[in-house]
Amino acid sequence: MLITQRAVTDTVYGSEERAAINALRLVSLDIEARYGQLLREKIATVRSSRAQLESHGNTVESTLNSFAALAKTGVIDRAAAQRLALDWINELHGSDNIQVMVYDRSLRVLAHPQAGFRGISLNLLRDMKGRAIAEDMYRGSGVPLFGVYPWPSATNGEIDTHFGYFRRFAAWDWVFVVGSEAGTVERTVAAKRKEIVTALGETLNRLTLARSGFSFVFADNGDMVVSPPDRASALLNGRDAATGQPLRELLKQAAEDTTGVTHVSFRPEGTGGEDWELYATYVKPLKWYVAGAVPRSDLMSPGRALLRQQGLVFLAMLGVAMLLAWLYASRLIRPLKLLTRYARELPDRDLTVAHQVPKAVAELPTRYRDEVGRLATTLLYMEQQLRGNVARLMSETSARERIESELSIARDIQLGLLPIRLVPEVTERVDLFATMTAAKEVGGDLYDYFMLGDGRMCFVIGDVSGKGVPAAMFMAITRTLVRAAARDESSAGDLMSAINDRLAEHNPNMMFVTLFIGILDLDSGALQYANAGHPPLWLLHEGKVTLLTGRSGPACGVVEDIPYAEFDCHLAPGTLLVGYTDGVTEADSTDGSFYGDDRALRLLESLPHDSSSQTAAEALHADVVHFANGAEQADDITLIVVRRHPSETLS
Repeated sequence: MLITQRAVTDTVYGSEERAAINALRLVSLDIEARYGQLLREKIATVRSSRAQLESHGNTVESTLNSFAALAKTGVIDRAAAQRLALDWINELHGSDNIQVMVYDRSLRVLAHPQAGFRGISLNLLRDMKGRAIAEDMYRGSGVPLFGVYPWPSATNGEIDTHFGYFRRFAAWDWVFVVGSEAGTVERTVAAKRKEIVTALGETLNRLTLARSGFSFVFADNGDMVVSPPDRASALLNGRDAATGQPLRELLKQAAEDTTGVTHVSFRPEGTGGEDWELYATYVKPLKWYVAGAVPRSDLMSPGRALLRQQGLVFLAMLGVAMLLAWLYASRLIRPLKLLTRYARELPDRDLTVAHQVPKAVAELPTRYRDEVGRLATTLLYMEQQLRGNVARLMSETSARERIESELSIARDIQLGLLPIRLVPEVTERVDLFATMTAAKEVGGDLYDYFMLGDGRMCFVIGDVSGKGVPAAMFMAITRTLVRAAARDESSAGDLMSAINDRLAEHNPNMMFVTLFIGILDLDSGALQYANAGHPPLWLLHEGKVTLLTGRSGPACGVVEDIPYAEFDCHLAPGTLLVGYTDGVTEADSTDGSFYGDDRALRLLESLPHDSSSQTAAEALHADVVHFANGAEQADDITLIVVRRHPSETLS
């Protein structure tokens, strides 16, 4: 009986523990899902505000250009044109709570729809990052900036939070700001957060663990987010008898040391305290701890009740045991044989198809109230669980196949982003070949090449931090930014700075990309380039390899507003310029050694002097594959090779 009690107690204990863990896991997932939706809504609102402010900024700049044109053509003098422009700004009352102001190099406000702000100094204006945002528009490159900054209310004098678009008007050395109140977004976020807490409280109030257990949520600073029942106040304020730690500190320490849901046994200090089993998990985005508490007596009572029941049955049966022994023995053997036969047939059945349990076996749990009945119940339960596990396995297999299919589609999409072949007018003057082999279904390396408006060719190679889908998405964003920024920038350094600023602008995961940008004059061979933390390219000329040195700055996407230096060199006809990612030099073999730069340089120097870019790239890639000797590829392998055609080829 004691063994049966222990088995039942362990079973109930384990079942209740799993139920508590699953409940807390579901609650934490629900919290993270709600918080994720809240963040997505906030990001969408901010992006909409940015687009609206930028649109208003374009309108303001267009109007100021019109006034400047009047002065430039002599219709009116410059001072009169500026007065008219400032009067127009002062009378400008935008929709959707949007206001425009203008200040000059002295940081004094020249125009504002509200007269109280005209003439004030912006010298002390700082955005939420601590930047002197008004002054930065004159110290920096003049690139338009978005910023969040404090601004006094015109009605009650209280400090509000504004979201502004700062843009420099170079014709008159002014800066105009298009701003709107940002407090609406914060109030909406606060209301949504309050809704999360309310919904969470309603859920936890309906949730009961075991017989009398409960759940609660508290913040990282110890404040209660969702309070437990009143009867648990003494428990929450108690200290553990073994360690002397307060309950909340004990839960915080256990949850932070373990991922997922952790378990803690707790006995309050003092006499007569009840033992508790507690479970906790940490929701990192909100810095909340979701905890559940179950009295240990809830877990032990089923086994004790069973022990009492078995004791009564045993005492009642003791007097007639000898008389009914032979009858009981025959009665016991018959169902056991039936269960044995049923159990032996179980491995041969198709567990994915519904099966009708034989009537004789199905009746055993109700006909036999002893070990045979429990054995039958356990066997039928085991079969039911096996069928459920097989069904889940089939479902998970199907889901995994679907994910693999989606990754294959993502790989096709990524390959579709790679540039198309250059037109014949370009390939007659330059020989360019590029290749990329991803380590996973999708990769984080990138290369691109395209013609600029001035007739020069821009080519790019980069390596995004990380692997898989996140790196592939960051790669696609980087490629798009390269092409977009190239419409406005004509130098490699300015192009690199623009890309870095856009990548670092919204980069919560702190991903980055090493990047090399080269701009080649196809006629003269003049090469202008910038290198953001990428391995230096190799120059192969007349059988000798040299490095294209020069570091412009750190990898892109880490810190905003960093100027990138640019370098110049001459690409002689017939010279091969080889760009690569670290997947080439850091390719490892089955013996643990790396491919390395020296082997790559020896391979390039062994190529014939008239080798095409494709021949060089394919030879290098083939040598890397041969070196790996079947070892799993650990990183993406990307190559881009540029070679100017010799003059006799052009003729």
